[in-house]
Amino acid sequence: MNVCIVILKLIGQSNSLRFPSLFMASLICVSTLPALVTADEPTTQDKTTKQGSLENTDKDVSQKEAPKTNKEKEAKNKHWKPLKDSWEISQFGGDGKVEIKDKLITMALGDPLTGIRWEGELPKENYEVELEARRREGFDFFCALTFPVGKKHVSFILGGWGGGVVGISSVDGFDASENQTTSFRNFDTDRWYKVRARVDANQIQCWIDDKAAAEQLRKGHEFDIRFEMDQCVPLGVAAFQCKSEIRNLRIRNLTPEEIKAAQLEAAKSEDKDNE
Repeated sequence: MNVCIVILKLIGQSNSLRFPSLFMASLICVSTLPALVTADEPTTQDKTTKQGSLENTDKDVSQKEAPKTNKEKEAKNKHWKPLKDSWEISQFGGDGKVEIKDKLITMALGDPLTGIRWEGELPKENYEVELEARRREGFDFFCALTFPVGKKHVSFILGGWGGGVVGISSVDGFDASENQTTSFRNFDTDRWYKVRARVDANQIQCWIDDKAAAEQLRKGHEFDIRFEMDQCVPLGVAAFQCKSEIRNLRIRNLTPEEIKAAQLEAAKSEDKDNE
């Protein structure tokens, strides 16, 4: 481009050579421009190559990270133990028929309760218990999961008091329908819900489909169950005037890291109370 400017300036100083020289200079400039532009901008092939390199890099990263994620999931799943072979049918009076199979437990509609309880070994602290449940018929709670909290027990209710109450019974003498864990939601008939409860030194936590549904600090609170749920102690599941199904029941002890973290949280809570 600088060469063109110089030539044009020289031509401008000579009137006799202006026209033919101007024509020749224009040809030179035009022939030079594509080369300059081409040198500055990357070709389509270069762009494609660079884009391909970036895509390959992303794929390499994903392939490297995937095994790590799978290993973490596998390591966590190893802690879970299936709950089977030690279930007994509860005797509430007016119970519906119960069928206990390897992969599915069916509880027919009772008047008012039908349920099961676990008679095997069971932790009382620092553990999680999990299952899947669904309502097949009826309009009240299709899953009341009763589990130990130290020397006491509580029940995590799904769909109680007419079908929509979620909460922990009982906290400081108040049922799931009237304490700080109380919430409301709709439950679809014939849909499976994943239910999980955790007990550690600091609190009780419950999830539905891996979303927090009820949390309760332990320090300074009293826990118990309604007397009707005695037949589900120490660990059990009951349904109120509902036909329900239960599957994939399992339990795990918390890891040392999880236990330590919970103990630290409990200590922090105690320190705040003492301030």
